[in-house]
Amino acid sequence: MRRSFRVTHGVVVALLCLGLASELSAQSSAEYNLNAYVFTEESAVQWKLHKRLREISGLGTTADGRVWGHDDELGIIYEIDYSEGKVVKVFAFGLETPVADFEGIAWAHGKFYLVDSDGRIYEGSEGDNDERVLYNTYETRIGVACEVEGLEYEPEENVLLLLCKRPRVEALRDHMAIFRWSLDQRAITPDTTLVPLNALAVDPDEEDSFRPSGIARNPATGTYFVISAQRNAIAEVTLQGEVLGVEVLPKKLHRQVEGITFASGNTLLLADEGGNKRARLTLYRPSR
Repeated sequence: MRRSFRVTHGVVVALLCLGLASELSAQSSAEYNLNAYVFTEESAVQWKLHKRLREISGLGTTADGRVWGHDDELGIIYEIDYSEGKVVKVFAFGLETPVADFEGIAWAHGKFYLVDSDGRIYEGSEGDNDERVLYNTYETRIGVACEVEGLEYEPEENVLLLLCKRPRVEALRDHMAIFRWSLDQRAITPDTTLVPLNALAVDPDEEDSFRPSGIARNPATGTYFVISAQRNAIAEVTLQGEVLGVEVLPKKLHRQVEGITFASGNTLLLADEGGNKRARLTLYRPSR
């Protein structure tokens, strides 16, 4: 179910009477939306990551501002000093490391969450360096509907957002879907955000080619930045399904963008898998 909210003339009048119209205007002119970032080689700071992160597949940030990445095939989590691109800590889930197609990481209420491509969620606490920690798993069954590739925490609804990369059912065809998994109920909620792929097109001749590979909540605006490795693009969307902007990323810097998060000062971080080379971490700071 896609939710929507329309600001009609009557609603605007009511807001004016309540003295809230100025707040709405301030929110709509936030200084940290997508067009506040300049995606060029000159504006970027880039690091080559440790060879253990060659297959980095997701990025996340904890409440204290630390940045984390995870491996594509193993339940291993790395703390990354993004000011130098160095790994400063690593820990693993399980006495035996779980093996899966891991596609996203999020942090909520003192716990780390990983998701695999079938929508299975892994939950565990932070470990010390080289420690193994116990973890829980939850079957969301989203994998029946789509291939999952992205995870983020939505604090206002207290849900994890599962980003659909490739639909497996006709109902999701030609759409980017964002599912919600309730941390209170430990279950998928009825609300699903659907964004038409043609609204995310950066090329009119390839309207269905924006296949998402990561999602991050913009802490300054409450909107979401979504990346597409296939189209080498980044978009800003709302959970009501509105597309606020789409930009192309410089190909020279981004060979396969898979991870996205925000750090201190609303610095935007993107991670690219390395393939047979070193993975890269790229920083973009807002221009105003």
